Amino acid sequence: MSASQLLDVQISSTGAVALVPAPEGPALPEGYTAMTGITVGNVPYLCAYNATSGGTDLYAISETTPLLTLVDSRIDLSDGPWEKLTTFILGNVTYLLTYRAKDGMFGFYSLSADLTASPPYLFYFARNTPTVGFTDIAAISSLGQQYVLGYNFADGTVATFSVSVVNQSTGGVPPLNAINLWFHHWAKNWTKFAFFQMGGANFFFKINTGKLNVNIDHLNDNPALGTVEVGSWLQGLMPDALKVTHTAIVPWAGGDPYLMTYLGEAGLTTLLRIHANCQGWTTVASVTGATAATLAVALALGDHPFILLYGGAA
Repeated sequence: MSASQLLDVQISSTGAVALVPAPEGPALPEGYTAMTGITVGNVPYLCAYNATSGGTDLYAISETTPLLTLVDSRIDLSDGPWEKLTTFILGNVTYLLTYRAKDGMFGFYSLSADLTASPPYLFYFARNTPTVGFTDIAAISSLGQQYVLGYNFADGTVATFSVSVVNQSTGGVPPLNAINLWFHHWAKNWTKFAFFQMGGANFFFKINTGKLNVNIDHLNDNPALGTVEVGSWLQGLMPDALKVTHTAIVPWAGGDPYLMTYLGEAGLTTLLRIHANCQGWTTVASVTGATAATLAVALALGDHPFILLYGGAA
């Protein structure tokens, strides 16, 4: 079993926040390479994937011990191996979105109430707006429409794709169609992306490790128009930016943007409330614990957030 730590984000009646290690940490198997929180039939789960074995496990999230309970799922991601895993909802249907960099392939799997996954709608571009080599992907909704963004750390390629429902499909494959909307080149070396919304608009945090820069961008409501920097050169507010190994936006009541940063060497997890002007943040809680976690994911049961650090040494 891996040494993992589950942090309970406790919010008092006065608004004070504390990160409290759960009394019994989750005993999760070793080997998971990607994780995401996912909701199926209004039930929240942790979805964990092992690229080596191809296996996918689901853990129900509970307020009582154990906080994570393995359930019977029939999610088959054997069209992998996949490197990235995220989720979105389109037309009231929950989807798992997978990606691998070698051939630029995306896989869109619809999930049924019985926790069965459909055969995937597979999508990639080989020319013009290539999808090969993305190191970060994100599923984003804007004005009721669904999009996917990809970025390549090595060469700065960035692109957004619309995802829409078509009238029919065959073989159980989801009736989807992805089209490139925007293709650009940013600077290289952006990493630690964390996407969030304010007022229905999309923003994202990121760190440049080549020429140190910490910033927040706005993705235009029409993603075909690209992005705009709204907060830049913020590294003075994050002195350990180059030591950050994982980031995540923590689900919050009212949708307020809270950013989790994790420093693997120190085992330090910090929770930051992003300011509405995107010019900085306020530290609201921090805790030390598991070191060298290979994955970090934010989860929620209703308005109750949790942070899972997976694979660290106790």
